[in-house]
Amino acid sequence: MKKAFWLLCAAALVIAAFGGCDKSKGAGGKPTLTVGVFAQEHEQVMYREVLKKFEQENNVSVDFQVAGDQYWPELEAALTANTAPDVFYLGIPDIKRRVWAGKVEALDGLLDTALLDVVWKDSLDLYRYDAASNTLGTGSIYALPKDFSAVSMTVNKAILAKRKAQIDALVKDRTLPFPPEIDAQGNLPVYTFSEFAALCRALTFDDPTLPATAGSTKVYGTHLWEDFCLQPFVWGAGGDYLDASHTKALFDSPAFIEGYEGFMKIVEEGGSGSSTDETSGYLKFLAGRVAYFPCGTWDVGAFEAIEKDEAVNPGKAWFDFDLAPWPISDRYKGLSIAERQDKWAGRVDSVGYAVSTQSTQKELAAKLAYALCADEEVQRFLAKQGGQVPNIVAMAEGEYLSDPVYFPETRKVFVNMLSGQNGRRIPTTYTFNSLWYSDAFLPGLGGVWAYYEKINNGNPPVSVSAYCKSIAPKAQTLLDESFADEAGLRP
Repeated sequence: MKKAFWLLCAAALVIAAFGGCDKSKGAGGKPTLTVGVFAQEHEQVMYREVLKKFEQENNVSVDFQVAGDQYWPELEAALTANTAPDVFYLGIPDIKRRVWAGKVEALDGLLDTALLDVVWKDSLDLYRYDAASNTLGTGSIYALPKDFSAVSMTVNKAILAKRKAQIDALVKDRTLPFPPEIDAQGNLPVYTFSEFAALCRALTFDDPTLPATAGSTKVYGTHLWEDFCLQPFVWGAGGDYLDASHTKALFDSPAFIEGYEGFMKIVEEGGSGSSTDETSGYLKFLAGRVAYFPCGTWDVGAFEAIEKDEAVNPGKAWFDFDLAPWPISDRYKGLSIAERQDKWAGRVDSVGYAVSTQSTQKELAAKLAYALCADEEVQRFLAKQGGQVPNIVAMAEGEYLSDPVYFPETRKVFVNMLSGQNGRRIPTTYTFNSLWYSDAFLPGLGGVWAYYEKINNGNPPVSVSAYCKSIAPKAQTLLDESFADEAGLRP
């Protein structure tokens, strides 16, 4: 009862952010659709253009509401108070609970689903659910993918150019088996954990030619963090967070520990920004002070704007952006560059456009969701603006790769990830809740950094192996409890 009371109080506070579905008529008697999303500034510009076109073609007004960092709790409150927008984001882990609560409309009866055959099948299946059998991936469609996103590594080639002599020395003494560039056959430079750590160490140096950032003129090989960047290292070691049935946590497995140790090897060898730095890795990357950094498909537009701004970055002098693969296990050290291409993996994900069951304009809302997801002109516009890879497979594998108007040069990295060669789903999207990860694995990471950075950050230092083994029992207990929670909530 107490939880419900506070949710209702919170709902009253966020009605201004999520105006709800009661605005059925706007100026001039036009129907009004409310759309509630989160978006970076460059994304908002793109979507306002798309929505303006939809308004003109359908004689409708669209109230475009952009929430900040509190999008999900604000949406939860609005759903509780029945004031949710007509169209809102549905997260993959939330599908069951939204369907059970009667908050999202099945789209099968509102759309000709045959029109969706052009969309990445794997992305569409993320939003299918058969309530009768409690099976995800099949049954009715409850949302249309906003995008099928991928997170690769990215590289600032301007930093590589500045450190060419150091990189050449690593290649000459065979520390690196090949330079950090695509070879003549189109193979990506996939490095092992040790090779990548050595490269990052060589790319960590003082560069007084760049403006100081938070009082420092240091450039770093990379600056990663576990919550967003550890997964590719675990996958690159042949490991995972959960077993194939998604019922057993694998934090204490040898492959998980190997991947995490490969991640921390960069820190241990001095190729990473510090955990105590005042400036985040993202801001360092934007300032030309990090060579390798993660890049989501949604980030491309912002990075492209920096690269192509001749006023601040003449001749790409300090920011020259491209995509790169994630590193892989040292067990693959003997493989050629060609044999390494399918050994790395990065995360793929999605959020979907759902239609509220409270909407008074369900068919129009579904039409808007379809336009945002699968309209060819919309997808071309969004991809050209650097907002995403096209949802339409033929476009992604065709003009997106062949037309030089698209950015970046190595965008095939994204397509390879979405096609299944180098992409893996986020582990927490397979479970009813993520407490087994957020409450068991994340809280004690400061101790791991203290161990490998050899600093006093207020946490008792602990090695990767010791930490993973210590948290494994709690993770499994919380995972087991999630199944009980699911059973308790299912109608």
